[in-house]
Amino acid sequence: MIKFGEAILGKDLKAVVNVIIGKGNEIDIAFSNALTRTPSPIFANLRDNLIVKPLSIVVPRHNIDNEIQAELLHGVIQYGAAKAIADLDLDEDLKIVITVSVPDVPYTTLNKRKLFHYYYGATKLAITRALNEYPSKEKIKKEKYRALHPLVGFRDVRLERPPYLQVALDVPTVENMEFIIESLPKTDRIIIEAGTPLIKKYGIEIIEHIRELYDGYIVADLKTIDTGRVEVRMAFECTANAVVLSGVAPKATILKGIHECEKCGIMSYLDTINIENPLKLYNSLELKPDVLMVHRGIDEETFNKDRLYLDTDNEKDKKLILGVAGGVSIDNIDELKNKYDILVVGRGITKSRDPGRVARAIVNKLGDDIEQYRLYLDEDEDINL
Repeated sequence: MIKFGEAILGKDLKAVVNVIIGKGNEIDIAFSNALTRTPSPIFANLRDNLIVKPLSIVVPRHNIDNEIQAELLHGVIQYGAAKAIADLDLDEDLKIVITVSVPDVPYTTLNKRKLFHYYYGATKLAITRALNEYPSKEKIKKEKYRALHPLVGFRDVRLERPPYLQVALDVPTVENMEFIIESLPKTDRIIIEAGTPLIKKYGIEIIEHIRELYDGYIVADLKTIDTGRVEVRMAFECTANAVVLSGVAPKATILKGIHECEKCGIMSYLDTINIENPLKLYNSLELKPDVLMVHRGIDEETFNKDRLYLDTDNEKDKKLILGVAGGVSIDNIDELKNKYDILVVGRGITKSRDPGRVARAIVNKLGDDIEQYRLYLDEDEDINL
């Protein structure tokens, strides 16, 4: 039996602790290998000549470059880890390998107390998590698109929590585009679409410009009709999160575009402008797009209501994200949000005198944003052994 755990505690100074814990041949091999590595590990001792049980070693994750780091490792870090193990009162037949980071900070009374405090707590938490096999697969699936890494500063959103407002930037100038983006509310429910006219005028690199202003979910509305792989890869390399393929393209182009999206790890939209039966097209594809977009074009003089109200209750693939573009406004949001996952609004926002106010009015009808504090503190974690 062998299990793994991890914990990071602290703010200005951080205790980073990884543990391997278990009994039997596997942990014996891991323990022996760790004991002979460089830089040399140390046993978890409460003091000189008093090793804790179960037998445990503390392994620095990096080279120890000076006397301060050596003293911290052999002092408060070793003691914090040892005290945590002693207080847990674990099965003596276990063995534990604890890897730690060792900071290079002034050797003051406050820093010593902080590091002991943090390493004691992190070691207990990492061991408890290992024995409880935390986190569960269900927790990871729930939070994989919500987690905010402290050294990254943004989350990777993959449309797991509809409905969304997709703002179509079919605007004539970069200055207008910048004004609209900067006026939009800060919310998890907004998708930015680099519209086809915008990309045609300024090139695919306009997505990188958008990214500097808005580091959220960005769709490249290429309406690809040929060279599916090439256009998807171009958008991917400019950091687009999704690419729009045209439903009137040859089937081979659609399939190659979807396949390239899957290879690159981005999402595929299939735009069904001028397609009479979008679901029939969707069901005919061996590879399925992530998003099926029901779309009335700007140049159409009349509006076919059937394109907004597909009968999908019995036919829609459960994995399919359904979007609607054309004719979406603040007046029909309440009705459409129950049928569609993505509501695309272009001129209703971009031609407004106050784009931010209109966007906020729509977003307020879509639901709450994701709250971050609970995820950061892991308040749902059961730490009982």
